Parts: sequence; C-alpha cells; structure tokens
Amino acid sequence: MQAIVIDGDGDIWDEQRDRPEPAPGEALVKIRAVGICGSDLGLIEGEGPPWTNYPLVPGHEVCAEVVELGEGVEDLSVGDRVALHGFVYCGTCTPCREGRYYQCDDLQEVGFTIDGGYREYAALPAYTLTPIPDDISDLEATQIDSAACTLHAMKRVETAVTDTAAVLGPGSLGLYGVQLLHAWGVEDVILTGTRDERLEVGTDLGANRTVNVREENPVEAVREYTDGEGVDLCVEAAGAGDVVNTCLEITKKRGSVVLTGVFGGKKEIDPNHIVSKELEVVGGVTASHAVADVIELFRRGDLTVEGIVTHEFPLAEYDDALDTVRERRDGVIKGVLRP
Repeated sequence: MQAIVIDGDGDIWDEQRDRPEPAPGEALVKIRAVGICGSDLGLIEGEGPPWTNYPLVPGHEVCAEVVELGEGVEDLSVGDRVALHGFVYCGTCTPCREGRYYQCDDLQEVGFTIDGGYREYAALPAYTLTPIPDDISDLEATQIDSAACTLHAMKRVETAVTDTAAVLGPGSLGLYGVQLLHAWGVEDVILTGTRDERLEVGTDLGANRTVNVREENPVEAVREYTDGEGVDLCVEAAGAGDVVNTCLEITKKRGSVVLTGVFGGKKEIDPNHIVSKELEVVGGVTASHAVADVIELFRRGDLTVEGIVTHEFPLAEYDDALDTVRERRDGVIKGVLRP
C-alpha cells in the first residue's frame, strides 16, 4: 500500500508498505477519505504537540471502511463505514476515570503519535472507530472531528435563544461554529475574518453580519452592531493575530469566551477585561463527547460541508494538495485526500 510520511523537518515522501494486520482489539480499515487539517501542515514542519513521534503518517480526519476484524472486536462489522476519533488511552488514570480520556496520562493519538490516515489501509483500535449511517457522506464523515472539536468547546458554556454570538475565524472550525450556534438556537451570529470569499461562505451558512478585519475594526463593528453592549458569547477559531484580546473586548459583561484555535506561540492579553467584566473564558481542543451529536446534526441537516470542503485530491497528488491548502490557492477552505 501507499503511505505518505513526514519527518518533522519539512520533508514529506511516499513509501510502499505492507498492508497491516489487525491485532486483538483492532480493526483493519481501508481509508476512503482523509481531511487535510491545519495541524497536519504544522506537523510537517515539526510544529506538532510535544508528544508527536516522527517519522509519522499524518491524518486524523478519517472516513474509512472496515475490511477485517481483530480478535475480540464485537462492536464493528466488515463493511461498516466509520469515522475516526483517534484518542488511544489507558482507561485507568485519574483523567480517564473522570471521563477526560483525551487528557490521559499515557495519551496516544492517531495522526500524531500513531500513524494516521494518509495511507491506503490502517489497523486501529476498534474503540476509535464510530460506525456512520448511510446518509452521512464520506466527506461529511471526515469533518465529524472538526465540527465536534468546536462543539466540545462550546458545550462548556451556556447559551440562550436571545444571545448574540461572534465567531472569529472563517476556517472550517469557525464555519462549523456558525452552524452549531444556529442549531443551538442562537439567532444572531457575527463572523469575522480576513478573506471575503470565506466570509461569503459564512453568510451562506447563516452568519447575520460579517466583518473583514482588514477593512473594519472588529471591536468597533461589533459594538455598533450590538448597540454598544457586545456579544453574549465569543467563539475564537482563528489561532492567530490578536484574536484573544478581540474576544475579551467584544464580549459583554458576564459573557463567555470559548477558545478553540491552536496558537503558534504566546500571546499578550489584557486581563482587566476578564476581571472587570467577570468573563467566563474556556478552552477546548478535542472532539471528545461530541461525535455522536455531530453525526446527528449532519443527519438532520443542521450541519453541512457545502462551501467548506472545497477540494478533493487523489492520495498520489499529496504534494499539490498540501501546497494548495498551505498557500490557500483557488479559494480552498478544506481539502480532502482520496486514497
């Protein structure tokens, strides 16, 4: 089989490997599609989390089909289409016992410490694979992880139908955030970003007001839109620039800020906003406890990948695919590889 490998020093190449055999508790799957995440691009340059193991096959936004079962696997069947939620955990440490398996003391993660989906076949722990119904497409299945990352973070705060919300960053996480807020009943959603074509997609997906921060001051624009009050909830999905301070400035008294972006370094903030306005600030960087909810939202039509998954590439064209996403060519938002 073909596998795409990285070393963390900027090099990427393809290898021919033997198809793996499933061990007890594992399922052998054929990769049907795998999304190109921004974190994959960081991994290529060695910018992954400290537990990353190189050389590595990246890819965690996976849709696959079960082709063989290892001993003891009873919750899957050959022929099942599955989505990946790639945390491998011990189940016995304190975080695991408290349901925070994504913070396991001995955590491993598919696509970071375990070879991921940029290959044709993979043998993976069966509990990382969730069967998906026939009315969920392969492309939707690859996006369950991304949408669930946003939802997991949002579930840490409370919302109401009378709330006004802002989403900072019109990438895939932010565009799912717009949809998720509407699915929650939040009727008034502001979306900010730097690219008009992405903001237009946000409008199509339900954003009531968009702000191009290169053309408007986002703090002033939000204050004007909310009659000076600010928003009840701010969802940060950019991971760049001064977005954290923007969140703190545009959120109203006793409001909530949800941080989902992964930043490349430290950022300075003004904590007086948190203190004086008594803001609730939470973070989230996992799809945990939200996968089933996202599957149901896709089934109900409350979530869509239309306008978000913009490009598909054969696995053999991985160089062109990664360059397209890295350079944001041709209006790409989310690219998907098809092994």
